[in-house]
Amino acid sequence: MDDMATSLRGLTVLVTGASGGIGGASAELFAAQGATVYLGDVDDAAGQARAHALGPAAHYLHLDVTSEENWAAATSAIAANGHALGVLVNSAGAAIKAPLQQTSPDGFRKMLDLNLIGTFLGIKAAAEAMVDGGSIVNLASLRGVLATAELGAYGAAKSGVRVLTRVAALELADRGIRVNAVCPGSIETEITSVPDFAADDTTAYVRSIPMQRRGSSEEVAKTIRFLATDDSAYITGTDLIIDGGQAAGVRTPKIFTESVSK
Repeated sequence: MDDMATSLRGLTVLVTGASGGIGGASAELFAAQGATVYLGDVDDAAGQARAHALGPAAHYLHLDVTSEENWAAATSAIAANGHALGVLVNSAGAAIKAPLQQTSPDGFRKMLDLNLIGTFLGIKAAAEAMVDGGSIVNLASLRGVLATAELGAYGAAKSGVRVLTRVAALELADRGIRVNAVCPGSIETEITSVPDFAADDTTAYVRSIPMQRRGSSEEVAKTIRFLATDDSAYITGTDLIIDGGQAAGVRTPKIFTESVSK
């Protein structure tokens, strides 16, 4: 048998937002490497279908990350199945794209609830369940590193996730629980295909990325897997930027004319 197919055998992983995108890719990767995977989501049909496709070691849980009761039920269900939670991937999230003056207070709060409060509740629930230590990987964003027009609410929430990650890492280190975050840049996911993004000049945007392409959910999942396992045993309280070089700095645009080329 392929060593990679059994390399995570015995590890129990809970992935939120697991019905698609980065969460789905993460669940697939952990399952492919032998872990027992719990897929948490509010889209029951999609979540159940994905869990079924991943095989008998995958289980679906209805999990609204903004609900403390849902978190308690999820960790209780994992324990009732005889599994000890070893990894939490806080992947559930969404974005509203609008200028600040067109963002309602309710819309702003929704972004904080889903992206930041949900992560906070997940950290609390996982910390209580991880009696033998473990790893928590939070999904932040490049938008929480670099301010981006029309993504103020989302960026504020994801910036908060980065700080929350560091605080949790400090508070949980003596219990053997590592806490890290990933900050994806432009990734091909469901978020970037919603109508709010339809007016964007994606060709020009991709040209602004030093690597000249968008990333994939699978590439982010591999980084999450690294942070979740003993491959990163001495890493905690950090966030890894996965952005094709966007946060590295600014490149000066060049004008290519006949006189310049001579």
